[in-house]
Amino acid sequence: MAKFLFSLETLLRHRENIEQRERDALLRLTYKYQMEQHNREELSARMQETLNELSIKRNENPANPELNYFYLYINRLIYEVERCEKRLLALQSEIQAQKEVVLEASKKKKTLATMKAKKEKEFLFVQEKQEQKEVDELVVTRYSTRESEYAPAVEVQKISSGLKQD
Repeated sequence: MAKFLFSLETLLRHRENIEQRERDALLRLTYKYQMEQHNREELSARMQETLNELSIKRNENPANPELNYFYLYINRLIYEVERCEKRLLALQSEIQAQKEVVLEASKKKKTLATMKAKKEKEFLFVQEKQEQKEVDELVVTRYSTRESEYAPAVEVQKISSGLKQD
């Protein structure tokens, strides 16, 4: 039996590779986004701790010169949280764009995969038809061979029965 060969197999493999690369890129962006969220949460937790410490220090001694360092540190934390927010927004838009790229690559691959499945189905149908035709020819050939083997015996019987009737 002949083996199915899809003429666009290399293109299909190429599109599968492209789709996989795009999915990997999406996973990397998603990972970066999650890490940035984790970073923002850590910064927010540090800011909350610092604010709690500042509140305690202010209650103990409102004129403490060390409080200025707390204010500077809190300002720096606020700045870092804002930068994290900007990076998160940028990553969100990158992720959305990458999702669209992955969808497009997936559609292109799926189109070829569907075409391959259709061609393979047609190939199998043709193969089954050819196989059935060969089987039918074999049966006809065998039947005609058997019939020719039995034909002389039938003729002899006809001749002998014709003689007896005479």
